[in-house]
Amino acid sequence: MSNFKLKPLLTLGFIFIFLTTLRLLWVAYHYPPKQPLAHDGVLDLQDYDLSNDQTITLNGEWAFIPNTFISPDLTNGNVSNMEKTLLPVPFEGEKNVTYQFGTYRLRILLDGNQGDVRTFGIRLPSAKTASALFINGRLKARSGTVADNPHEHKGEDIPSTVFFSTDQQEIDIILHISNFDTPESTTINKTITFGMAEAIIKEESFIKNLITMIVVVLILHSIYSLLIYFFIYRHKMLLFFTVGFLFPAIDEVLIYDKGMLSWLHLDYDWSMKLGNLIYLGSSFFFVQLMRMLLEKHRNDQCFRWFTILYGLCALTIIALPTEYLVPANALFFIVYFLSFITILFLALKEYFHHHKESFFLAFVTLSTTSGIIWGLIKVLAKMEIPFYPFDYIFAFLGFAIFWFKQYHKKNKQAAELVHELQKADTLKDEFLKNSSKKLRTPLNEMIIMAQTIYDGKRTEFAKQDKDDLKYLINMGRSMSFMLADLLDYTRLKERTIQINPQSTNIHGSVSGVFDMLRFISEGKQVQMISTIPSSFPNVYVDENRLIQILFNLLHNAIKYTHAGKIVIDADVRDNMAVIHVQDSGQGMDEETQKRILAPYEQGEPYDTGLGLGLNVCKQLIELHGGTLQVESVLRKGSDFFFTLPLAKKENVANMAIQSMDINESAAAVDGSMRKRQNHMADSKKHYILVVDDDPVTLKVISNLFPANKYDVLTVISGKEALDMLDKVEWDLIIIDAIMPHISGYELTRLIREKYSALELPILLLPARNDPEDVYTAFSLGANDYVTKPIHSLELKSRVRALIDFKDSANERLYMEAAWLQAQIQPHFLFNTLNTIASLSEIDSERMINLLNTFGEYLRGSFNAENLKRLVPLNHELELVRSYLYIQKERFGDRLQIKWEVDENEVFEVPPLSIQPLVENAVRHGVMKRIRGGTVEIRIENHPTFTTIAVADDGVGISKELMSRILNEKTKIGSGIGLINTNRRLKRIYGHGLEITSSVNHGTEVKFNVPKLE
Repeated sequence: MSNFKLKPLLTLGFIFIFLTTLRLLWVAYHYPPKQPLAHDGVLDLQDYDLSNDQTITLNGEWAFIPNTFISPDLTNGNVSNMEKTLLPVPFEGEKNVTYQFGTYRLRILLDGNQGDVRTFGIRLPSAKTASALFINGRLKARSGTVADNPHEHKGEDIPSTVFFSTDQQEIDIILHISNFDTPESTTINKTITFGMAEAIIKEESFIKNLITMIVVVLILHSIYSLLIYFFIYRHKMLLFFTVGFLFPAIDEVLIYDKGMLSWLHLDYDWSMKLGNLIYLGSSFFFVQLMRMLLEKHRNDQCFRWFTILYGLCALTIIALPTEYLVPANALFFIVYFLSFITILFLALKEYFHHHKESFFLAFVTLSTTSGIIWGLIKVLAKMEIPFYPFDYIFAFLGFAIFWFKQYHKKNKQAAELVHELQKADTLKDEFLKNSSKKLRTPLNEMIIMAQTIYDGKRTEFAKQDKDDLKYLINMGRSMSFMLADLLDYTRLKERTIQINPQSTNIHGSVSGVFDMLRFISEGKQVQMISTIPSSFPNVYVDENRLIQILFNLLHNAIKYTHAGKIVIDADVRDNMAVIHVQDSGQGMDEETQKRILAPYEQGEPYDTGLGLGLNVCKQLIELHGGTLQVESVLRKGSDFFFTLPLAKKENVANMAIQSMDINESAAAVDGSMRKRQNHMADSKKHYILVVDDDPVTLKVISNLFPANKYDVLTVISGKEALDMLDKVEWDLIIIDAIMPHISGYELTRLIREKYSALELPILLLPARNDPEDVYTAFSLGANDYVTKPIHSLELKSRVRALIDFKDSANERLYMEAAWLQAQIQPHFLFNTLNTIASLSEIDSERMINLLNTFGEYLRGSFNAENLKRLVPLNHELELVRSYLYIQKERFGDRLQIKWEVDENEVFEVPPLSIQPLVENAVRHGVMKRIRGGTVEIRIENHPTFTTIAVADDGVGISKELMSRILNEKTKIGSGIGLINTNRRLKRIYGHGLEITSSVNHGTEVKFNVPKLE
């Protein structure tokens, strides 16, 4: 045998020897001292010193009067005349006693003086099976009902301890016994203890404390196991622990005091059967418990056989009559012993297979087996051994070490597993992060290509195909959002996200996010509303992250709301802003609410998302010192609300002061607007309008552009920007995307209703560089964007590029106007020359006037003034008069001219803005009639603007032509002149031509020129 196997065997052998030695020492310690024995029914203690520290046994020959219950009041003489025999106590089986009832008597002779009162105690073990104890003629204890016939007899087998006082030198003990229940007759098989009351109490207290300690420990283990089963880990092994600890506790209590069963009102037979079943249950559940702990052998066939054998034993105990049950205990012992020895063998076998902790299970089994063996020895040797606790103590110790070993092993395994999981989790996060980065680029490229196809005109799509393409684009954007959430989630886990909180107006963030999300809510009857009070204080938050939080929460609300309202509200509680995102969607049940904020959790089982958006929001909010919570009612809607700290008062005050400075600056610039417009045409400066609700940003941008090259006007709201829009011909507008009330996205959309991207470039300043921000910016008409925080070189480069782009577009427009005017129709030249030739023969004076006028017309058409932005009104009217004079000479009375013009009007108009209208009225209006007609040029003065109108009573314009005449994408003959004029008017004044017409009644074309303040 190898040393590996020999060592544990030697250890177990040593432990068994140690346990046996300890047991023998325990027996020796409690072995009664040398004392007199009873002879002929008398125990003489006259020469024996009874101390208060030690008890003695009443062993020896007791007088037994068979088949008679003698009266306790009889004198010695009356008793001596009765038939009696001497029986040893405890009974050792030398005689064959068959009596079923009788009386035991013992006289104890004491030393000391007559009249000294002393208190004694007697501990009477259970007697078979009913007994009544009389001391000095008085009944002191009763167990069951003694009787001389089985009908009146009632067995109980309950031990008792009695105390009494006497001043006599002789104690007369009479014990009535009857047994009609077992074949053991009336013999007493256990020792009766006697001594001073103090010694009896001391000895009983010692035993009682030991039993109580062990029972309490067993019950606590049982309770712990049951609680773990119900609240932590539901495994049947824990139930075996519960019952396996509970049964031994009950067994020890019953061994100490069988009177504990009296409340069940059982007769002797069933009391005995119940005690045997409890002992059997203790052994059975110990075997099952060890089976569960022996991992390699828990399914061995032997355990099934043991289960069957224990079941048969239980049935035997229940079915057998009491007289046969006592001998059957030997068979039960064999079953107990075999099962315990088998467990010992299996534990060692498992230990030999490198399960070192199984050695302690063998130790537990050895301790338990030792207790069973000594229990058998006590029965066979009729030894009275006090309660021995060390078997339990060593079993507990073995279990404790086993569980500590198991805990250490599992903890080590868990630590290794956690390390592996952390490593795998890190690899997973790295993989997801890298995959997200690699997927975003091709995904964005696909979205761009799809959007290009959707917006393009090269291919005509059926409506269904176009809707499908739009749906595909939206799906791509949703995937882009998911990838962004995934990246943020991994960054949050890695703690690499940094926040830059500052005083932030929440209105701007809400407005901006509303505009960004409008494309998602297309096709849904969902209305997004903000009910946040206009006076709501600023919050201390990173604006970029606030936009992300609101975007995710609103996106989630839109996703689960098919129709209804989504409302954002806010209030202040405990110096924290509480922001609510409420929807009237499908809502959630309580179980979903508990887990919805966890990562990878989704509101619906088959949701296509990753379930990270809400968790990212939660972590970002917590980084700012707030919390995110949800309240929801199924099929009624949800309320996601989060808290953010309010901005400090000093920050808000500083912003207010800066805002006042900006307002003063804006007022000063506005006051110089008249002067600015007067010299704008000759100035080489470029005019930039900057719109941002952050005064610091406005100052930074203003300082970036030198005053000798740029004139920068700053305003702090979209409303102010709209008011300033038509007062100056701006070269560029720089707009912050996130502003209160009117967001930068909405302001861009409103500007694009008046000006095209060529006419007025817009540079947007979004807070983030995310696809949804960029897409929203370009889809609403922005020319370019620069993400905050602003980098000066990037901003200046993009501003310069956009201004150059606008200048190029302006130059093209002016050259186009000049080119159109310069392209005098050949028919016009030919007809004018023919008219001159005809007048040379008829009226030379009219010919000379016509030649002079024609020369003026040509000079006006090619005048360099036409390349300017504005020219005096007289300059434009001279060209019109020249043109009409020529046409009047040609058409005579067919063309009538009506002027309603105040010659004292002095203001400027765009060059070539009136002449194309008059030419259009002549050629396409009155001259289309054979009889001709009248062309009216009218200038009307109004308080804030002047109206210039050209009307005719010609053929008019049909509705179909009216819808296309100013459409820049439609080429309708000479309509290019009107289109160019309309475009230039819109760029300069913010509004273009107004045309009203009726077929066969005439047409009126007019435009308004704002007055300078």
